[in-house]
Amino acid sequence: MSGTFSPKVAIVTGGGSGIGAAVAKELAATAGTRVIVADLSLEKAQATATEIGALAEAVQLDVVDSDQVDVLVKRVKATYGSLDLMFNSAGVSCYGEILKLTYGDWQRILKVNLFGVIAGSIAAYAVMAEQGYGHIINMGSMAAFLHDPLFAPYVTSKCGVVGFSRALACEAEGHGVVVSVVCPGNVRTPMLNDCEPSRFTPPISPQDAARRILDAASKKRMFVVFPFYARLIWWLDRLSPKLLIPIRREILRRARQRDQHLSGNH
Repeated sequence: MSGTFSPKVAIVTGGGSGIGAAVAKELAATAGTRVIVADLSLEKAQATATEIGALAEAVQLDVVDSDQVDVLVKRVKATYGSLDLMFNSAGVSCYGEILKLTYGDWQRILKVNLFGVIAGSIAAYAVMAEQGYGHIINMGSMAAFLHDPLFAPYVTSKCGVVGFSRALACEAEGHGVVVSVVCPGNVRTPMLNDCEPSRFTPPISPQDAARRILDAASKKRMFVVFPFYARLIWWLDRLSPKLLIPIRREILRRARQRDQHLSGNH
């Protein structure tokens, strides 16, 4: 971090693990931020808060429940006097071809990844617009422009997060509120348990991701893409969406070949 980004009070959803936990720890250690660690699992939130120490508060939060989110944001503002940063990091994924996914799979992913981000952003934006400052950071993904097959619900949710965040950023700037959307490549979190990344897209650590995110926040960047291979994929998709079609087909071919091999062994 450059040292210029020092929010006094932050809420981090999905703070019990992965990037959310890493950001919460980095905020407290580097900027001395009061961090509200929010997670569906209170046990995981408490573990992160315990590791941080006195600057952290653990809360159980279901980001799908917009009333819960709104109550938390208002309580934090009333208790600490401000809400400087809202980091919407809670997310889930699923793996499989569309023919094998249920409508319930789609609902679960979209409710958490997209509508959870919308709920957190709307609640925080209302408070921040009134106080005249604040920063909202939403978790997108490289999947928003790679459009990986076998992760269609996840891809759809992250495309929505990117579009929502960019629209919100335009409206929010007039109220002194900065909005960023983060689209990292592979990060070594539990979400990678479903598949092993290619050697061409190696995962980085959550700690590395957290430092990159907060450094970008210090520069008030709206669109944050890292590492280099993620930016390359982003550039190629912007240049011509057709350029990535061979990669998508190869991902699908290898997955189907692997599934056939596994089924043949049973």
